[in-house]
Amino acid sequence: MKQVEIDKKFNSQEEYFLFEEGSELKHELINGNLFEMSGVSKFHNYITRRLTILLDMLLKNTNTELFLEGYKVLTPDGNFFYPDVIVSSPNAQKYYTGEPILLIEVLSDSTRTYDLTDKFIQYKKIPSLNYYLCIEPEQQVVIFYFKNENSEWLTETYTKDEDAINLPHLNISFTLKDIYHP
Repeated sequence: MKQVEIDKKFNSQEEYFLFEEGSELKHELINGNLFEMSGVSKFHNYITRRLTILLDMLLKNTNTELFLEGYKVLTPDGNFFYPDVIVSSPNAQKYYTGEPILLIEVLSDSTRTYDLTDKFIQYKKIPSLNYYLCIEPEQQVVIFYFKNENSEWLTETYTKDEDAINLPHLNISFTLKDIYHP
């Protein structure tokens, strides 16, 4: 991630949103500083598209909303991030949701460490979040973070076609084959 220097602080969330609408690049807002988002590879784009189609089908007629990488999530600390895919409660705002249930990041060389550590530390603070998926786009590896019944975060790693990712809070499950192979 590359920090973008700005001469002023935003006086409101709305001011940040207006800045983002007028910008050709996307920026996450973290502790008052802007971080420029990098572009994506064709593999990243492919996985994001597959997940979106899959989740759209699985979540039909549920009380959730599905958003793509251009939509923001707000953490309790007031930071805004752009996950690749968001499944949220239906209370989303115009530019962001503060109530995601599932967040998905498709990893890249430039964001892998950040997504697996710093970003996850921020995401874990969101009370409504139950699932965080980190997906490798060029090899079949999915790192699945989930809250157990005691609200403790656990991790599982999947690599096989038949490995199933179960999301009981959303009443859905899917396999790695569903993600990686049409």
